[in-house]
Amino acid sequence: MATGRSGGGLTTSMAGPKSKEDPVRQQLIQELFSDSSSTNGETMLTYVKIYEEERSAKETKIITTGKKGGGAERTKMLSKPRYLCMTVKANGKVRLHKVKKTSATSYHIGRTWHLDEIKSIENVDARRLTVIINRPYAWVTDTAELKTDFLMMLLKVLRSNLKRLPTLINIDEPAIATQFNMAREAAPTPASRSHRTAPIPDGLGGGGSNAASSGSFVQDFEHRLSIQTERMKRSAAPSTSSLGSAIIPGMAGGANSPRSERNGAKFMEDNEPLDEIALMNLEELLYDMDLASSEDGGALETRLMNELKSLEMANVYSIIESDDRIKDVMSELDKGIEELDDMDNWLSLYRQELDSMGDDIRQIESQNRGLQVQTSNQASLLRELENLLISISIPDRVLETLKKETLDRESGIHKIEDAVAEVQDVLLAKYDEDVAGMSAVRGRMEHYGFHCSNFAGRFADFMKNKIQAHVDQYLNDKQRTLSKGYIVLFGYEPIEKFFIAYRGLILWLREMDARRFTELQMIYVNNLNRLFRKELKEFFNVLSVHHITRLEKPDDSGFVFGSTYHGGLIARGGSALRESLSSPSDLSGRIPWRRRSTREDVSAPNSVNLSRNGTRLNDSSHKIDVGPEEKLAVDEAFSQALSIVTAVAAREQNYMSDLFTMTKMMSMRMFIDEPPPFSMQDLDAKRKPVLDLKSSKRLAQLMGIMFDGLSVELNNLAENGVKNESVQCVGMLISVERVQKDFADSDQSFLTTMLTQLHTKLVGMFEKYVEEQLKFIEEARHKTKRRGVLPFMRIFPRFAERMEGLLDGNSDIEARKMITAAYDKLVRMMFESTEAVAKETVDFDDKEQGSHVVNIENMHHFYSELRQRKISNLENYMKYAKSSYESHLETYVRGAVRRSLSKLLDFFDGVEGLVKTKASEDVAFHLTYNKQAVKKVVALYPASVVRKDLAQMYKKVDKHFSSEEEEGLLQVAWRGIQEEFIRQHERFSRLIRECYPDAGVQMEFSMQELLGFFSEIAKSHH
Repeated sequence: MATGRSGGGLTTSMAGPKSKEDPVRQQLIQELFSDSSSTNGETMLTYVKIYEEERSAKETKIITTGKKGGGAERTKMLSKPRYLCMTVKANGKVRLHKVKKTSATSYHIGRTWHLDEIKSIENVDARRLTVIINRPYAWVTDTAELKTDFLMMLLKVLRSNLKRLPTLINIDEPAIATQFNMAREAAPTPASRSHRTAPIPDGLGGGGSNAASSGSFVQDFEHRLSIQTERMKRSAAPSTSSLGSAIIPGMAGGANSPRSERNGAKFMEDNEPLDEIALMNLEELLYDMDLASSEDGGALETRLMNELKSLEMANVYSIIESDDRIKDVMSELDKGIEELDDMDNWLSLYRQELDSMGDDIRQIESQNRGLQVQTSNQASLLRELENLLISISIPDRVLETLKKETLDRESGIHKIEDAVAEVQDVLLAKYDEDVAGMSAVRGRMEHYGFHCSNFAGRFADFMKNKIQAHVDQYLNDKQRTLSKGYIVLFGYEPIEKFFIAYRGLILWLREMDARRFTELQMIYVNNLNRLFRKELKEFFNVLSVHHITRLEKPDDSGFVFGSTYHGGLIARGGSALRESLSSPSDLSGRIPWRRRSTREDVSAPNSVNLSRNGTRLNDSSHKIDVGPEEKLAVDEAFSQALSIVTAVAAREQNYMSDLFTMTKMMSMRMFIDEPPPFSMQDLDAKRKPVLDLKSSKRLAQLMGIMFDGLSVELNNLAENGVKNESVQCVGMLISVERVQKDFADSDQSFLTTMLTQLHTKLVGMFEKYVEEQLKFIEEARHKTKRRGVLPFMRIFPRFAERMEGLLDGNSDIEARKMITAAYDKLVRMMFESTEAVAKETVDFDDKEQGSHVVNIENMHHFYSELRQRKISNLENYMKYAKSSYESHLETYVRGAVRRSLSKLLDFFDGVEGLVKTKASEDVAFHLTYNKQAVKKVVALYPASVVRKDLAQMYKKVDKHFSSEEEEGLLQVAWRGIQEEFIRQHERFSRLIRECYPDAGVQMEFSMQELLGFFSEIAKSHH
C-alpha cells in the first residue's frame, strides 16, 4: 500500500496510530506539528499531495493523461507539488494547511484555512477537484484513489464540525463511499484493522451484499481524530479517564454485548491502556453511527434504535432478493389483480346502463308534472288577466272630470283632485316587465297618459294666467303708492289665500310632469319679482329721501375724532364749551333727530297699521311709524327697514314652501287621504332647518330670484348712511346681528346668506372707520401745541357713550367684541399721543412741569368723564388714567415745593441719609452737616421769603391750570402743595430735634405762620 500510493499519507494512515511507514508524514509532523501537547499545538490527522493549476508556465510540470479507448491525450500546466494537511487543535478545531517543501527535509506552511471558510467543493474529474475558500483553488492529485480518500475524510470532518455543509457540486457521497470501501477491500488488510470494520448503511452503500460485508465508512482517520481529541481534553481535565470508563458500558450496549467483548479483546491484544481502549471504542461507535458525543442519553438511544431498524429492513430486503420463490408469488399476484380489474370494468358498465335508464324514467315523470303545472298556470293567468284589466280600467266620468271640470270653484278643485289621484294610481302602479309589455296594458296606459298630459297643460296655463292677472292688478293699484309720512311694505294675503287652494294639484303636477312643475315655479317667482322689485325700490326711496336726517357736513358730529363739531365749540369760547360738557349723559336728548327705536312697535302683534284712507292694513303689511316731517337717524331707519323687509321675505319663503310642497315628502294620495294643515298665521312663524339639502338649495335659489333687488337696496342704504356719518355703521351692524340672531337655526337660508354678506360689508366699514379715527388722533398729536384737554380726550367719552347707547345692553353679540377692540386701539393711541404732546409742549416756562400739567389735565378729564358715564368695559383704562393722573400730580407738587425750598430739601435729605447709617447724635459732628451748616441753611428761609415764594408759586399754579374745562384742578394742585409744605416743615423740625438738640436751632417760620400764609393766599383769590 505504501509503495502503490506514495502520493499521500492516506493509505499509510490506515495502518493504525502507531504506524511509521510514511516518511513524508513523519517529516511533516516533525517539522510543523511536533508540539501537539501544548495548548496551541496541532496534531496532523492526514495529508495529501496536490498540484495547483496555473495559467502561467512559471515553475510548472506537464502531466499527460489519456482517455480510455485510445482517445486524444490532453496536457495541463501544473505548479510545483504542495501538501494539503488536515490538523486538529487542542480545542477540537480542525484546519487545513497548504504546505510547500523548501528542501529535502524542510517544509513551510503557505496558507491556512478554517473549515467554516470553505464555501463550496466541486468534483471536476477523477483526479481533479475545485475548492472555493476566499477564491477558487483547482487541485490535482497523483491518483484518483488519493482524491477519493481525502475527499471522503474531508466530508466526514465537515459533517462532524459544521452545522451547515458547504455547497457540494458533482459529488455523489454514496458512490464515493462505495469506491472507498472497494479500495479498502482490494488492498491487503493488516490484522490491526480487523477490530475497526463495520457494515456500510444501506443509504450510503452500493448494494445489499455490502450490508453484511466487512466494508465500512469508519477509517483510521476517524480513529486518530477521536483519540487525539480525547487526549487534548484529558490534558485540560485530568478526570476525563474516569468519566470515559463510566460511559463505555452504556454506549456499547452493556459489558456482555458481543461487540463489546470483541472490541475489548481486541484492545487488550493491542496492549492499549484500559481507559484509552474504552475511549477509542466509544469514539469508534459514535463515528460509525455518525453521532456527536455531546448529545444526551435519550437522543442517543433514539438514534441507535433507528439505526437498528434500518439494519433489520436491509437484512429483510436482502433475504427477499436472494429467494427465487418470491418471483413466482409476485407473478400469481399480478394475474389475480388483472382478473379483479376486468370484473370492476364489467360492474362499471352495468352501473352506467342502470343510471341511463333511471334518467329516462325521471324525465318522463318530470314531463308529466310539467303538463299539470302548465294547465294550472294557464288557468291562474286567465284569472289574473281578468283582474288586471279590471284594475287598470278608469271610469269615463273620471276622464271627463279632467277634461271639463272648472278650476275656479272649490268644489271643482276637489273633484279634480280625486280624479287625478285615481289616474295617478293607475299610471304609477308597479307591474312586472312582462305584464307592462302586454299590448292591452300598454294601450290603456298610453290612453290614460294622454288625458293626464292634456290636463297638466290645462292646469299650467290656468295657473300662469291667474298669477299674471293678480300681479298686474297689484302693480296698477294706486292705493299702494307710498309718499312722505306713509312708508309701507304691503303684504299679499289675497294672493296667498287664492293660490293655496291649488297646492294639491301643484303636488300632483310635480309627480306627473316635472317640466311643467318647474315652469310653473319660475312663472310664480318671476311675476312676484316684478312686484317686489317695484315696491322695495319705492319703499327705500321714500325712506331715504324724506325720513333720514343728514348732517350739514359729513361726520359733523361730536362723536367723531375728525369732525368739525368740537372745533365749533372751541371757537365759540369757554362758555359754550362748558355748556357742551355740563351734562354729557343727556347728549342724545340734545340731538333732535335722535329717537328710540320703534321696531318693537312695528313687530308687535297688537299694533294697528292704517292705510292712507284710514282703513286697517292686512296682517302681512308692515308700516314704519313716522310722521310726515319726522326724521330718523340712519341706523334707526336701517334697523326698522331691515326688520320689515326680512319679515316679508321670511313670510314669502314659508308660503312658497307650502304652496309647492318643497320641504315635505308627500304624494298626491297622501294629500288626498290626510291634507297637511295650513294657517295664514303660521306663515310668520320660525321654522326648523330643512333636512333635504336639495330642496333647501332650490328654495334659496327661488328666493334669490324673487328678491334679487333686496340686497342692493340694503347695501345702498348702508353706504349712504356711512357717507354722511361714519359712526352709523355701528348701529346698522348691531341691527344686522339682531336679525341674524332672530333667524338663527331656521330654514331661511336665503336671508341668512344675505345677512352674512351685509354683516361682512358693515364690519369692513367699521374697521375702516376705526382706522380713520386713529389717523385723526395721530394728526392731532402733531398739530396740538397748547394747554388744556386735548381734542381727542374730549371726544372719546362722547364716542364711548354713543357706542354703548347703540349696543343697548347687548353683550352677547359680535359687535360688542368689535367695539371693545376699537376701544383698546383708540385708548392706547390717545394715551401714547398724550404722552408725546406732553413731552413736546412749549407753552410752559418749565418744560418738565408743563409735561406733568398736560398729563394731569387729560388723564383727569378721561377718568372723570368715563366714571360719570359708568362705562364698565373701560374700567381698566379708567384705573390706568387715575393712576397716571395721581402720579403726575404728586410729581408736579413735589417739583413745585422743591423749586421754593430747594436748599432746605437738599440739606435735610443729606441729613436723613446719614441718620440711616449713623446715630442721630453723630450727625452734628459731620463736616458738611454740622451745627453751623444747619444754622446757615435755616437762616436762608425767613418767614418773609417763604411768604413771597408762596405767592409767586400760586400765580404759576394758577397759570398752569387755567383751563376752563378742568377748573377744579387748581384747587387740587394747590391743596397738594399745601400738604407737601406742611409735611416737609414737620420733617425739617423733627430732624433738627433729633440731630441738633443742643444747637438752639429752629425753623425761621413756624407751622402757624405757614398755615397763615396759605390762608391769606386763599382769601385773596376768592
